[in-house]
Amino acid sequence: MKIRHLFTLAISLLSSLTASSAIASSAQTQEIEFVAAKRIQLDSKVVLNGHVEAINESTVSAQVNAKVKKIYVDVDDQVAVGKVLIELDDTELKAQLAKANASLKVAQANEAQAKSEFKRLKGLAADSFVSQNDITKASSAVDVASANISLAKAQISEVKQQLSYTTIIAPYSGVVTARHIEVGETANFGQALLTGFALNQNRLIVHVPNSLIKDVETTKTLLAQTSNGSWKTLSNLTIAPNLDTQTHTILVRANINKDDFNQRPGSFIKVAVKTDPRSALVVPISAVFNQGDLSAVYVKLDETYALRQVLLGEKFMADKNNQVIEILSGLSVREQVAANGAKLLSSESE
Repeated sequence: MKIRHLFTLAISLLSSLTASSAIASSAQTQEIEFVAAKRIQLDSKVVLNGHVEAINESTVSAQVNAKVKKIYVDVDDQVAVGKVLIELDDTELKAQLAKANASLKVAQANEAQAKSEFKRLKGLAADSFVSQNDITKASSAVDVASANISLAKAQISEVKQQLSYTTIIAPYSGVVTARHIEVGETANFGQALLTGFALNQNRLIVHVPNSLIKDVETTKTLLAQTSNGSWKTLSNLTIAPNLDTQTHTILVRANINKDDFNQRPGSFIKVAVKTDPRSALVVPISAVFNQGDLSAVYVKLDETYALRQVLLGEKFMADKNNQVIEILSGLSVREQVAANGAKLLSSESE
């Protein structure tokens, strides 16, 4: 009953405004700029529901078995590339590194001793004081010592690499969407720690019915509704080679920029496929006056003008600077409307 009452009041307001407008003088009418409603050719389109997806979305995982020491970020925190996210306990790995360094020193000492012994025996061999078998054994000892040095260096390199895994850093700038572990818990190899996605690097995902794929492949474009409600053409499309057997649709995706589309990943977005062109009756968007759910324009009637209710369609950019709106009913082609209906209503109110 309340909605019906409000609707009745709106109709009464529209009627009173129309009555007052109809008695305007011819002099006042001549001062108003009128433009003719005209038909233009527009691409027909079928509107579908798509969604926004982050191009870079990933989960960082543990590369070593270690206890969580510190967590520096939480859900919804924005992070810069290279920022430390989590620190794992590195006490055990540092002990292993110290052991590996000690093993290297032992191997180096053994190599020095083996080389010295080999040099001594080789000198004695000239006077036939040692056998060739002793020389061979000394040479093998040098090779073994050298191999032990290489092994110790490899172990040091491996432990250092594992130590680097105890500091989890952001692979790219973005926002944290989930945390999978707490301080004090032991992170096992491969266990998920944090999930996040890169900001302002999104793409549009839409499942196009098989009946419309030919139109997409012909134009190689899609229309997407921007944050301000207008439609933008996307041409950098990636079309899946196969249909989904359950829905009989084909996945189509396109990268979108942050200037036109500021929706967060996961948001729904209107997508349209261009079909055959159609004719649309349009007027400048400035000519339309809105009062609640009602829309109207001032129509020129001989020497006067009157407020007339219209049913609106979509908005379009007629050119770079002029935006027009489609009139579905209430006007005929070549009927003239006030170029700035809202301004005219304001002047009448004064």
